[in-house]
Amino acid sequence: MNRVSSQLTIVLRIALPTIWFTAVLSILGMLTWAVRGKAGLFSNPYIWIGVLFIIGTGFAFVRFILWRLYRIDMDNEHLYVSNYFKTYKYPYTEVDSIADANILKGRIYRITLKAKGTFGQKLYFLASKVLWLDFKTEHPELSDLWVNEESE
Repeated sequence: MNRVSSQLTIVLRIALPTIWFTAVLSILGMLTWAVRGKAGLFSNPYIWIGVLFIIGTGFAFVRFILWRLYRIDMDNEHLYVSNYFKTYKYPYTEVDSIADANILKGRIYRITLKAKGTFGQKLYFLASKVLWLDFKTEHPELSDLWVNEESE
């Protein structure tokens, strides 16, 4: 089993959201504790709208961008998809295509399954350039899965 996704995936998927939410909620808690109703800071609706906007955009970024990245491992017969809590194994017969996602050219790839899997039908991963190219050269029998590879 060969890992083809970058080690940065765990940082983007687990560490960064944890640190961000902890920092924002800690700052909000410290601000609330420091003011304690003296300045009427939180009675201002613009402050509440700003706080909710910051928390909402952060949550949306984490949910719709970062949590879409999965750890991907591959071997001769199966594709392994992990969210760092659960890992699922899919045979290559269940994979429709593996294509560049056109987000970060050559770094983020989209795996499209023929049927909806546990994590959905489209799975995204941040590829390690060296590991991904090594896997592709070692397994030419899987070349019918790669699409949009004209840059190589």
